Amino acid sequence: MNDETTWILTMAARNPDEAELFAETLEELTGFHPVEIEMVERDQHWLESYFEEEVPARLAGEAFRTVFPETEVLVRSCKTRDWTTFWRHHFQPLEIGERWFILPEWLREEVPTPEGRERILINPGLSFGTGNHFTTRFCLEMIEELENRGVASGPMMDAGCGSAILSIAARKRGWGPVLAVDIDDLALGQAEENLVLNDVTSGVEFRNLDITREHAGGPFPIVIANIYGALLLQIAPRLKRLTSEWLVLSGIRAVETQAVADVYADAGFEEVLSRSDPEWSGLLLRLR
Repeated sequence: MNDETTWILTMAARNPDEAELFAETLEELTGFHPVEIEMVERDQHWLESYFEEEVPARLAGEAFRTVFPETEVLVRSCKTRDWTTFWRHHFQPLEIGERWFILPEWLREEVPTPEGRERILINPGLSFGTGNHFTTRFCLEMIEELENRGVASGPMMDAGCGSAILSIAARKRGWGPVLAVDIDDLALGQAEENLVLNDVTSGVEFRNLDITREHAGGPFPIVIANIYGALLLQIAPRLKRLTSEWLVLSGIRAVETQAVADVYADAGFEEVLSRSDPEWSGLLLRLR
């Protein structure tokens, strides 16, 4: 088992709005978006950013305290094996939509794939994207939705790829090539390992890229942007340049849904469908 140490910067938010504000601040300070862990039973949200070295983690923590002096900030070390143990308790097999079966890789020999479903093996590592959260579930459902609408193949961009669960799903359905981008090297490393777990041997290119500042090429017939609402509002013109037909947006707070929809309508997209739970929402859009 890998004994490498990761340094984790953690803070608790009291409500979704504060969690989003903290997330935006952390991204400005660190250059990558934190992972948000919801504790529904306690109505609390934990945000975590991961670092390979202690000093950058502590500097980011001090910078965060300067902005939010009343918020408790914790920096701790975590062995890779300890993180894996955490996921073994919290990540269970999931059936999503009519097609997908998301399985933790450590259960691959124990849990059979239900008939008629496509299995995706995931080891989250320190990245986001297991299907537990609405944002990832919605994107997987939209891959299924687009296929049902006759979108049988074609290049795709996975913006904010995390664990690469969406890139893997796209390749399993014959889409590609896929450009999967993220600004977190730790996430990209785990994403490459997840491709190997799923025997996806070609058709996915990983790139460390900040789509708010850097050109990603394209345009792509399908773009999936599982990021968060405030950033989606900011980068609407960029996503329009990246998209030639279909755009899936997720990571949107339910209260932001109409604002995001309006901005993208002004950018030239029509809303095909939207789905939500009490807190989160997602949009499927098509370029007019």
